[in-house]
Amino acid sequence: MQNLSFADLADYLKHGREIEFAYNGGQYSITNHSRFWYLCDDTDHILLDTLSRFEEKERLISRIAMFIIDGLTVQEIFDQKLYSVDGLAIL
Repeated sequence: MQNLSFADLADYLKHGREIEFAYNGGQYSITNHSRFWYLCDDTDHILLDTLSRFEEKERLISRIAMFIIDGLTVQEIFDQKLYSVDGLAIL
């Protein structure tokens, strides 16, 4: 998988794609289920946030951009290419 910027990530999410990524030793996912988008810590099996209803794509992008993991926003993690490329999956 190639390096993605946050804009690339946002585009995938706008098209309904789910994302899995690894950052700072943790595995995370942005998934949809039962008409809602969720951010999960897959390492510790924790729901971190219910981000938006499925159809609220702009709200989803806004919420995920500002969500903080280990002191950085998800947008910073992707724009600074701090995630593990090997742990990135677009579903």
